[in-house]
Amino acid sequence: MIYKFGEKHVVFTEEVVKTFEKYKQIRKEQHESGGILLGKVYNDTIVIDMISEPSKEDKSGRYFFERNVRKAQKIIEMAWRESNGERIYLGEWHTHPEHTPTPSSDDKKLIKNMLNDSRMEIDFLFMVIIGITNNYVAIKRKGQKHMELLKKVSAKEGLEITLYENPKGKIYGFKVAGYTNFAPKGYDIYNAAFSQIFFGTINSIVALTGVSDYILEEAKAFIRFVIPRLQDNDDEKIFILFDSMAVQIQMVLEEMKQKGLTIVNVKVEKSIHS
Repeated sequence: MIYKFGEKHVVFTEEVVKTFEKYKQIRKEQHESGGILLGKVYNDTIVIDMISEPSKEDKSGRYFFERNVRKAQKIIEMAWRESNGERIYLGEWHTHPEHTPTPSSDDKKLIKNMLNDSRMEIDFLFMVIIGITNNYVAIKRKGQKHMELLKKVSAKEGLEITLYENPKGKIYGFKVAGYTNFAPKGYDIYNAAFSQIFFGTINSIVALTGVSDYILEEAKAFIRFVIPRLQDNDDEKIFILFDSMAVQIQMVLEEMKQKGLTIVNVKVEKSIHS
């Protein structure tokens, strides 16, 4: 699951999505389920990579769910400590026994109160409601009266590639989001080509340079790989491998252009700190 929040990508990892799927209210006897959202916030990406699951301390029924506040707070504090302050509370999730869910007045009140009471530096929280067929994913920002429904990234929007460059014009990471597997027959070869380029670059950098201080975030149709220290430091071996990646990307794009395929957008971001 990938959504857009302004210029940011909001990414739900596959593990989180599997948990959502597990609690869908498909059977009539199922109670609502829910919990909290936890993840990491970067300049251009928000990754929700952990959620809490229902427990015996929570209260629930067919049409309501109330999580235990004390237990949720313990989970938030533990996640923050174990990630050295990187993983934080990002909002709430629960299920509804309807195909296309919408938030109730209680849902809206909950996220508003949590945002007002939050001690985090962020000024927003997410509300996710898992329906039988569709999901409701929205953001509530401080100062805004209503929640803002987020747009899901779809196949028709193609692939977006972002190359991160330091002040010297050297690539120190990249982000890839979207899909390339929906066009004319045979187009899947480009999907495979891009996949090989990006994962090949990651594997080569790790294997040939021994670098370990990198950030790697993965989800379906999403990769983000960054070596933060290269924003300010030099490492010629790594820069050469990133340059090779850029050349390979350009070669594939040229071939696609000749065939009239223009669904890949490449942009450069200068000195984005992670």
